[in-house]
This record gives sequence, C-alpha cells and structure tokens, in this order.
Amino acid sequence: MNNLIKSHQFSRGILVFFLLSTLCFIPAIHGQNSWYKSTAFSDDEYLKYQVKWGPIRLGTIEIFQKQSLTSQASSYQIEMHARSENLPFIDVFFINKGLLNPIHPTLQDFELTVGKEQTNKSHYTYNPEKRVVYLETRESDIIVRQDSVLIAEEIYDALGIFMMMRCLSSSGFKVTLQNIVDFNVKTTEINFSGNQKNVKVAGFEKSVSALQFSGKANWEGKAWAGVTGNFTGWISDDEAAIPLKVQIKIFLGSITLELEKYQRPDSLLADSNQVLNQN
Repeated sequence: MNNLIKSHQFSRGILVFFLLSTLCFIPAIHGQNSWYKSTAFSDDEYLKYQVKWGPIRLGTIEIFQKQSLTSQASSYQIEMHARSENLPFIDVFFINKGLLNPIHPTLQDFELTVGKEQTNKSHYTYNPEKRVVYLETRESDIIVRQDSVLIAEEIYDALGIFMMMRCLSSSGFKVTLQNIVDFNVKTTEINFSGNQKNVKVAGFEKSVSALQFSGKANWEGKAWAGVTGNFTGWISDDEAAIPLKVQIKIFLGSITLELEKYQRPDSLLADSNQVLNQN
C-alpha cells in the first residue's frame, strides 16, 4: 500500500506543473501585447528537469522544440518526455507531442502516449470551423474510444498550456482556465504574481532572476495518474522565459522539479543568466 501511495504522489508531482491541463481556454488577446513573450518559442530548444523528493531523484522530464517544416512556417513541434527512475515504488512514463503557433498556441494536433510499451495513445484534433475537439484512443493500434466535444471558446492542449505559462510569465494576470480532463470540463487557477527572486538551479552556474507563479489544479485525471493540488514555480525574468523550478506540496511533503540542463540557440537570456552548466 505504501508503494502505491508513493507512486501516486510522484505521478501527481511531476505532472501538476507541466501538465496543468489536457485542454484549456485563455482569452485570445495576447499576440499583440508587450507582456506576451512569444520569444519563449525557439527552434532546437532543449530543457531537462530533475524530479526530486527530498534528496531522492524520482525521475526526469525532457522538453524539445523544433520549428515545423510540414505545416505553417510559424508553427513549432513540441515534445515532452517523462520517465521515472528505476525505483521499486514508482513506474511513470509518458510522451506528449503537439503542434503550436507561437503567436496563438491553441490546440491543433496533440498526442499523449502512456506506458513504456507505448501502446496506449490518445490523439486530440481540433476543427476550428465546427469548434469541435475529436478524440481517438488506441491500444496496440486498436481503437478503444472515439469521442467529440463542442467547445465554445478556443482551447489549449497540455503543451500549449506549458508554453502559455512561459509567454504570460510577466503579465501579472490571475486566470482561471477551463480544462478538459478525460473529456470532462474542469478548471485550473494560475496567478502570475510578478514577484521577483534570484533562483539557483542546477542548470545555471549563477543565480537567475525569476518571476513567480502559483496555482491550483481543481481536478484529478486518470490519464495523468491522479494529478491534482497546489503548485508554486519560478520562470526566468527575460525574453526566453525558461521555467526554472516548481514545488508541489503533496501528502508525502514536497516534490521539486528543477532545471538541470538547457540548450537554446538564441541569446535571449539576460546577461547574468548566460553561464550554463552543460554537463
């Protein structure tokens, strides 16, 4: 029983920050405003995070960006890979893939793969003319579910929300997002407080000036291994808007996600943030 609890809590922790929702709504007014940082999108960006419970490393999250050559010139293919360490009490593995426009990163095409065997895949597509989201889930290439839902407003997939959090990091907004979790509408609250702090993470040799955000996921999803609860994090206070660290309070105490490695071809980080640890 203790092992099951630990696995559940770890799964909650690694997903609360990066997978705040499966599909979400935010007012679509950001593209022409100075507080919206579309510069968070960058071809060939790579981010690697360690997931820790106290001194114990529980897992790793990696995020990749690549400008898409097969769709709109302005779109990016984003991938998020998460895996637990070889520990007896946890077994987490998932891959998210999505296509996003940096000016308006609403859902276009999104796929979630769960499990090391990579046989369980859920594919979401959005039809903007009909305002309908279509879902198809396959197990070992066999369709086990097909569904659709009518959406009154524009929506975001999990990767879109991750990028929107970066783009809105200096906005000072407090927003409530509508989420579709297991095809049920829920909400996530996020507060971009604007509080500044120098944050030290493994991925940088120097402390980094960062902006705080916090929030609460008012939902729990089977597909996300029971994600729910409060979170607080820090994003670099520059045009790159790199998520640096997040802490999630859970039953066992606190899980921390910390930037461990970083690669980005541009030079949008503030001068004090330039020295990187590439080991």
